[in-house]
This record gives sequence, C-alpha cells and structure tokens, in this order.
Amino acid sequence: MRGIFVTGTGTGVGKTAVSAGLVWALRRHKVNVGVMKPFATANRTFSKKYRSQDTAILAEAAGVDDPDSELNPFFYSVAASPLLAWQLRREPPTSIENALQVLQNLAKKHDFMVVEGIGGIMVPLTENESVADFAKRAGLPAIIVTTPVIGTLNHTLLTVMACKEFGINIRGIIVNKMPKKPSIAEQKAPEMIERLTGIRVLGTLPFSKSANHTIIGKILEKIIDLDSLLLSV
Repeated sequence: MRGIFVTGTGTGVGKTAVSAGLVWALRRHKVNVGVMKPFATANRTFSKKYRSQDTAILAEAAGVDDPDSELNPFFYSVAASPLLAWQLRREPPTSIENALQVLQNLAKKHDFMVVEGIGGIMVPLTENESVADFAKRAGLPAIIVTTPVIGTLNHTLLTVMACKEFGINIRGIIVNKMPKKPSIAEQKAPEMIERLTGIRVLGTLPFSKSANHTIIGKILEKIIDLDSLLLSV
C-alpha cells in the first residue's frame, strides 16, 4: 500500500487542511487518491452524508464517493479523545484491527492513500493503544503538521520523539499557520525545528481563515517534490 499518514502536534494545527491540500496536489499529478480519517469525534454530526466535517473536507478534495463508513469507520459524537468519547457514550470501543482492515479495503480501490490522524500522535484510542499504534501498524510514513506559535519546539520535539519510539518513518514537517507578520520566535521556528529534530521542514503555510484545499494544494505543489516525497513510498 502506498500512502502517507498525516499527524500533528495537537488539535487545531491544520492536519485536515494540509491533508486536503496534499490530496488536491496529488490529483493534479493524475494520481487516484483515496482518503481516510479512521477516528473522529465531534459534539454533533456534520451532515447526513458525513458524520465528521474533516471527512467531508477530505472526500471533497479527493472527489471520491466511498461510503462514510469506510472513510471514517469510528465516529463518536463527543468532542474528546476517542477513548473518553466511547466511554462517555457507552458505545463500542475503537478497534485498530477493524480500522486497518477498512484501510486495506480502501487501498485496493485507490493508488495512493492519504490518512489523517486525530489530534496528536499519542491521543488514546483505548486504554492501551494510541494513534501511534495505528500509524505503526498501518506502515505508512508520516508528515507532521505543526505551527510556529510559542511552545511549538516542545510540542514538535515530543511528537518526533514519539514517532521515533514507535518506529514511524517521518518524511517531513510542515509548519502551518505562519502569521503575515510573525514575531521573531515565529519567524525562527521552522529553522529551529529542523535543526533540533534533524527532520526536514518541507515548508511553511500562511495563516488563513479562508484557505481551501485548492489554495493550500497550489502552495504545497511549490514547496514539496510530490514525486519523490509521496509517490516513491
């Protein structure tokens, strides 16, 4: 299976936006891209077709008609970690085994998979398993999405450490939400992240309230060599 796993330093860093942008860029390269958000939570369902808004965004970017049950096999209507969400809702727990089976089936219909995690890499799925366990077993290399805000060095270093601990191959880091007028700390963040982690910072994306997958995809096309970074895995 060819693909990439998009994780982040936490919730709200822009994993979905980056994932959708990557999908758009890959489609421009004539790649049949499949998408998946194995685990999602929210206080309410997004629509009749897609329970998760993130799933809806990914599906739109990919132009796929795969059913929501495959795009997002585990959804809980509580804005919390999957572990806490299914416990509060008293619903069946998440199953990495089931999610991996769905991923394998989806991959048979597409040439390349973009799989987006939930929250950060160590978000708990069960009492004994985290997003990192899923990513490791999926066997996909990862892109880490972070931001330049104060605290990012700590958050990004911890994320890189966790990925390495689980044997997850990191293909690069994207610094998202760079302000139009960054502080000196924000301006230096990408350079510091690359130096301290030893992982290549693929590029930065500007902060925008209105950027969609087309806009982000066009930027990613310029800063990422898609052929070597993604299509060679």
